[in-house]
Amino acid sequence: MNFLYSQPANQAWAKYANNADPKWWKDRGLTMSMLVIFAIWLTQSTDGYDKSLTSSIQSMTAWKTAMGKPNAHSLGLINASLSMGGLVFAVPASYIEDWFGRRAGIFFGMVLLLAGSIIQSAANSVGVFTGGRVLVGAGIAAAVTCAPILCQEISHPRMRGQVASLYNVMFNFGAIFVTWIAYGTAYLGNNQWAWRIPTIGQNVPCLLVLLALPWIPESPRWLVQKGKVDEAHQILAKYHANGKMDDELVLFELSEIREAVQLEKDSRLSWVQCFATPGNRKRFLLLTLVSIVTNWNGKAIVTYYFSSVLKLIGITQQTHVTGFNAGIQVFNLVATLIGAGVCESWGRRRVWLSAFGIMVVANVIQTACSAAYAHHASSGAGIGTLVGVFLYSFGFDLACNPLLFTYEVEIMTLGLRSKGLAWAVTLNNGQGVAISYANSVGLAALGWKFYLVYLALLIVFIVIIYFFFPETSGKTLEEVAVMFDGEDSLLYIRNHAEMDMSAAGVGSAGVGYISQVVGGNDTKLTEKV
Repeated sequence: MNFLYSQPANQAWAKYANNADPKWWKDRGLTMSMLVIFAIWLTQSTDGYDKSLTSSIQSMTAWKTAMGKPNAHSLGLINASLSMGGLVFAVPASYIEDWFGRRAGIFFGMVLLLAGSIIQSAANSVGVFTGGRVLVGAGIAAAVTCAPILCQEISHPRMRGQVASLYNVMFNFGAIFVTWIAYGTAYLGNNQWAWRIPTIGQNVPCLLVLLALPWIPESPRWLVQKGKVDEAHQILAKYHANGKMDDELVLFELSEIREAVQLEKDSRLSWVQCFATPGNRKRFLLLTLVSIVTNWNGKAIVTYYFSSVLKLIGITQQTHVTGFNAGIQVFNLVATLIGAGVCESWGRRRVWLSAFGIMVVANVIQTACSAAYAHHASSGAGIGTLVGVFLYSFGFDLACNPLLFTYEVEIMTLGLRSKGLAWAVTLNNGQGVAISYANSVGLAALGWKFYLVYLALLIVFIVIIYFFFPETSGKTLEEVAVMFDGEDSLLYIRNHAEMDMSAAGVGSAGVGYISQVVGGNDTKLTEKV
């Protein structure tokens, strides 16, 4: 239970009196907040389910027959289709959530996903199956453009880091769900339901999210932005202080949000203006770098082409392939939980660097053993290759799963958050299209030698992370802004927040918070990207 409890003594928000139990599971408001956050997390399980679906069913004879025995290029198209849908819909989704709210974006995403999964489940050709996956990809893009933002914006300050890092853990739950379903249905042999049942199963998390949506609160930051301050105040009080409207922490959160919104209103941002200031250009550069290092590290080969990797080392029986696929997803979940557990105590940078170092070692093992197996089909080389696959997954899951959306959301200001995540999702899906084709064709043409391309990229990425990735752990979303925009942004909020807090009658124990952050000893806030 302590996994979701983090309150270091030097955190600024810890100085405020708060009507909440230190242990969230003993507090009614925090327990309710965790229930709605869990419902939001389920959106990411749909992503994990769909991205692991093809690797779960592409070894099934019934699926190959229904799809006309697709070749490497057709497999590339099928896998890329999910990203194609996301590439088209990520930016429109950002406008939906800006205009109608975070919950509206999730709703539209789940409806699109539901429609796409129905088409996909009924498909009898590559064209129809691919079309369904395009819609599914569009739905996922809409949901993941909104959901991680909403998670962080409604979470209690002391739990924000863990809530953010656990969001992508649900990717693994979705992957486990589909791989174990496929493992069971693989025993149906050539029956068409062997692959249709796992395909239909993607509706389950989607329907759960839609059923829970009426009970999920809107983002207080979005509500303040739309002038609904009283509603935002009520939500913060309900979930962060058990309904106490004059709670010191709640009043300061509300004041901080209001001043941040006012600051951004003074410089309303269009897409062109998103790149107008040095701070914003740094943010979007970092978003781009995060997208590149989490996509081009070689893990996608294991995700999409696990059956092809197993084939390289002689594991071809349908039930064995689905069994290995199910097993690695459970392993991925454990590794991601470890990463989510240490990202606050270790810090973001240390987790990023450790993860990519592990992937370099794994790549070397996997390449060497795959090469050995290609020349001499020994069981030792085959086992070594599998060890490399699991170690590769561990490195990826340590950082790229828990930190992907955490990092992308927390470096953006309120006004940039929707556009920033839309930018990231668009980049992820665009690269997903390219990677799907590159991996499918490259693995078929080069075999084990294709891993060497990713080894070179991993080494480059370690250098990029060391020089360009800042430390953001232990800071509120508003505090992170000073790392990109300088002290002026936080000084503006300080001056107005202190006036609002004084007017509300909050004692000096809380009012001096930003003064201590900017003018005191917290020098970490002046780090540069």
